[in-house]
Amino acid sequence: MGMPFDVVLHNCIERNNVLQKPTTKISSFFQEHPQFYKVALLVNHVFRALAMAAFCYILPFATPVSIAICFTGSLFYRLTVETNCAYKFALPAFAGSIAIPLAMKALANIITGMALVSLGTFAAAVVSLLPLAAYVTYIAATVNYDVNNR
Repeated sequence: MGMPFDVVLHNCIERNNVLQKPTTKISSFFQEHPQFYKVALLVNHVFRALAMAAFCYILPFATPVSIAICFTGSLFYRLTVETNCAYKFALPAFAGSIAIPLAMKALANIITGMALVSLGTFAAAVVSLLPLAAYVTYIAATVNYDVNNR
């Protein structure tokens, strides 16, 4: 009897992996230029947060239910798949998916002047920006640490 299908498939993919060469080149580049690697990781964090925000937005449920679904999926992914990954994106992406929409509304209110109508609306806008500030601080600090300590 021949090799199992999964082994044959894996070997075929490895032999024909068109991404191996560019992956190796990019990895070497990032080894020599860690600042660019940090930028790439930050972009990945933000991309995943925006994708999670979009996913949460398109779910056909009430916002609390959609948020619960996204949190549960992110936590499950973190506990199962990301245990084997160097970088942990799932839960920060979930946090960013909540922080970014909150900040967008606040920024829109600040730009249009709605946040300046009263001290209360201004305070609400500033408070709505705090989760984004915390998210950006967290991903910047963890990316810096991860790249500097790999």
